[in-house]
Amino acid sequence: KKPFQVNAMSLTSTGRDLAVGAWQRVRIYDVSSGKDPKATIELPKNVTVVGFEAAGRWMYTGGEDGVCRIWEMRSNQLVANRLLSFSGNGVTSMVPNINQTDLFISTMSGHVWIWDVVNHMFMRLPMPDDLKIQEYVHRLAVHPSGKKLTGVTNKGRLLCWDLMTRQVESHSFDMFKSPIVPIEQDTATYGCLRDEDKHHRIQHGHGLSCRYSPDGKWIVASGSEQDVYVFNSESMEQIWDVINSKKVAQWDGHVKPLTAMCMNGPSP
Repeated sequence: KKPFQVNAMSLTSTGRDLAVGAWQRVRIYDVSSGKDPKATIELPKNVTVVGFEAAGRWMYTGGEDGVCRIWEMRSNQLVANRLLSFSGNGVTSMVPNINQTDLFISTMSGHVWIWDVVNHMFMRLPMPDDLKIQEYVHRLAVHPSGKKLTGVTNKGRLLCWDLMTRQVESHSFDMFKSPIVPIEQDTATYGCLRDEDKHHRIQHGHGLSCRYSPDGKWIVASGSEQDVYVFNSESMEQIWDVINSKKVAQWDGHVKPLTAMCMNGPSP
């Protein structure tokens, strides 16, 4: 078989199924059998994001074609029943909120979006005015409480949003319009950019990934310089050993790229 680079992986909450995103395809494996893929989805370009809804009822994908898709199993076939296109701006990250109805999406255009996949609406989150040329959010992470969103840019900068929930009136949709294409309107969740005038960043290199700790107290960020940094999620201060004036909670990374990792069980 022709080898391919794995860009993204995700397990269902039960750990039974594994989705693997690669060049122009997503493969679904039954982990217990270890055999050939039980399903394969072919897509136009590189698949950069793949994941499952918490209960495994649907799967989401995003890629360099700039299209986010929601997949459901129908008659033993995966069908894309919702999609959101960003006109060729590659999708760099997708992460669901804890309510499993909002998907946060970042693209190479430098924007971050909320997609309400139930009500077919989406809106753009505020971004700092001083982003550098060709700077964009490379990875997003949601706080376990669902009240905060953090992203790390390809330039190593950490951005944080406070997420708020509000009531919105139900909208009537044009029945002749494609039901899988959402409309650009306010969603039931919106975000307020935190510490807009402050620059929280890893010291060197490009930002690659960020995650919250299970209790939400810490943000862990990694970059291309092989180090891992830990920040306080409230103050955004980096952890230091006050007595020795040395940084702690920083670990050496791998000397060669790890392109994807995943694990089953509860995760932020």
